[in-house]
Amino acid sequence: MSRLTSTLLTLGLVVAPIAAAQADPDSLRETLKRSCTGDYLEFCGDHPPGGPEVEACFRTNMKNLSPTCASAITAFKRDKRVKRVSEAN
Repeated sequence: MSRLTSTLLTLGLVVAPIAAAQADPDSLRETLKRSCTGDYLEFCGDHPPGGPEVEACFRTNMKNLSPTCASAITAFKRDKRVKRVSEAN
């Protein structure tokens, strides 16, 4: 497999589930959980799940997170921003 094909396949595996989940907030949350469980256990497992400490831990470790987790977090944040803006209007 060529390097380009491998890169495109990897990118598709990262982006496709996140793009599909953007239409449904519950799906986006599930994608976030599925994409970041390993990263949570590795970097932030000493904090209770779902708390502000975990968010701070992920922010601190963003450069160390897997590409899938980092993409899911970015998509989740983007969705929250869009909702805030649309609710404000």
